[in-house]
Amino acid sequence: MKVGLVLDESEKYDGYNWHDVYAEEFKKLRYEVIFLDFKKRNWLEQIKLAKPDLIVWRAWHRPDDRDDAKIKIQLIERLLRIPIFPNWNMYYSYDNKIMQHSILKELGFPIPKTWIFKDKNEALNFIKEAKFPLVSKCSEGACGDNIHLINNEEELKSHIEAAFSEEGIKTYFPWIKQKGYTYLQEFIKADKDIRIITIGDKVELDFWRENKNSWKHNIAGGGSINLENIPEEAKKIALDLSKKLNFHWCAFDMIMKDNKPLILEFSPIFGFSRSGHYEKYFGSPNAFVLKKQVEYLHKLFSK
Repeated sequence: MKVGLVLDESEKYDGYNWHDVYAEEFKKLRYEVIFLDFKKRNWLEQIKLAKPDLIVWRAWHRPDDRDDAKIKIQLIERLLRIPIFPNWNMYYSYDNKIMQHSILKELGFPIPKTWIFKDKNEALNFIKEAKFPLVSKCSEGACGDNIHLINNEEELKSHIEAAFSEEGIKTYFPWIKQKGYTYLQEFIKADKDIRIITIGDKVELDFWRENKNSWKHNIAGGGSINLENIPEEAKKIALDLSKKLNFHWCAFDMIMKDNKPLILEFSPIFGFSRSGHYEKYFGSPNAFVLKKQVEYLHKLFSK
């Protein structure tokens, strides 16, 4: 079997490249490994020449890289008919909180109360009935970026005016603006939330995230890992949603409300910010998730 690994730029953020870890694990399983450079103009020719049986890509989360990946993943799947991971089914809703909310709501999975407005007047009329604080989110963004707390009517009105203005609201990436919509969610007071990663039909990683210095608990924002037992109901929800959406792997963020887990968001594209933190708790900068992804794909293609 021959696997094509797309070169990534993880080293400058994680201290190592994911394609190198994948290569090591695939070679242990006697795969022929070839590297593909999707930044080059001849990326399609590279694939045709190499003729891999499957392709694995750590598609990056920057908006420009994400949009490029959406094009290439579809072309590889639909024109070249080569399996790629993540596939289009996993990638189409990536980094799109509005789409994810619609999916979760339609499928009946437990989520926080959420109000998405595309009409300015509807958003302004909501102010009088709003209960504060509220969480404001941009539809795109990772690592807790573009998420803010709104504490009163004045702040909410200002937020709505900015979101529906010609300029829009600045986000982490200067060329991306939140414009023409507001995404508001109930604030659930909690001292920790949950991260679960599924691969196939198994929960391969689960832990609490807590941050004594912020209401945001994500690891990238300074949160820490707590290995106390995760509620079985949360694990079941993650596995059920992954199966329902036919994902090969996925990360889920959840929060507890009245002893019930609610899904904040999900992402088949995930990372391990502050890799030393994972090394400390799991003995690997990625909690051996990359190794388990390779083992999963090997079983999938050995059937």
